[in-house]
Order: sequence, then C-alpha cells, then structure tokens
Amino acid sequence: MLRTQLARSLRAATARPLAARAFHTTPATRLQNLFETPENPPLSVHKLTDKGFILSDGLVVPGGAIFAEGKVFLWDVDPPRGDGSQGIDKAWAGWGVERFAVFERLVPRPEILLFGTGARVIPAPPEIRDYISSLGIQLDIMDTRNAASTYNLLFEEGRTVSAALCPLLPVDPRTGGPRSA
Repeated sequence: MLRTQLARSLRAATARPLAARAFHTTPATRLQNLFETPENPPLSVHKLTDKGFILSDGLVVPGGAIFAEGKVFLWDVDPPRGDGSQGIDKAWAGWGVERFAVFERLVPRPEILLFGTGARVIPAPPEIRDYISSLGIQLDIMDTRNAASTYNLLFEEGRTVSAALCPLLPVDPRTGGPRSA
C-alpha cells in the first residue's frame, strides 16, 4: 500500500513540467566574521605611549602591534637595541624574517609596510628588507611615531597599507610593565 502511494506521488510530481514544480532553495551560506560588525569601525592609532598604543576606540595595546586593513594584532616584539651605531647585527639581535610571516598570509597584501622601529629610526637588516620585498611589499622604515601617523593618513586615504609598530620602550605585553630581563 505504501509502495503504491509512493509510486503515485512520484508519477504526479514528474508529470508536471519542470518549470511548474516548486523547488525549495536555501540561500547560499556565507561565512561571517563575528568580530567585524558595523559597530566596530576600522581602528587607527589615537595616541602613542612609551608602553604601547591607545587605539581610536580607546583600547590600550601594551607592546608592539600590527595594523592591517583597519584591524590590530598584538605583536610581541621589543624595539631594536641601541641606535644602530653599534652595528646592524647588534641592534637587530634576535630578529628574523619569521616576525613578519603574518604578511605572507595577509589578503590583500599591502602595497606599503610602514615599519616603526621605536623611538629612533634604525635601518633594518638586508634579510628583513629582502624578505618583505620578495612578498611584493614596499618597506618604509621610520620611527614609531611617524610610522603610526603615516599609517593613519594613508589608511584614511583608502590605500592598502599596513604598519608593524614596535613600542618606544621594551614592554611585557602580558603585564603592560617593563620587560624583565
């Protein structure tokens, strides 16, 4: 009996022309970033402190930060040591290209990366400059104050720009205090 009813239903469904049949469609599922809402506007640097940054929304970020596409990522780095006069190798001890690996995964990649080296401009070692260049990104090195203000200006203009900003002084991002040796 059940088989007969099923067969009748199937014949009735296929007897109607395709256009007359009602299809149930569901809207395409779209992945949504839960943190990206209209209430969360793009972030910029509002103020620079010795320990980090105060963002445009009032959030205090201790330590370094990477700004990309109006978003901010914590970056656990200290400024390079000294003023660069003792040699690039000493100033950049402990720094390698792995600290910039996030830019390999960034889509779209920025046309310019503003690298704030702390209170002073300290030229980056050739391996860091070459690595950033190999990603197709122009690297501009400046002190953190100028890098932050240049980022704000270029981002406001709609440019595809990122900033990797070291704090002015070594800071422990977990406590917000001076980094212990």
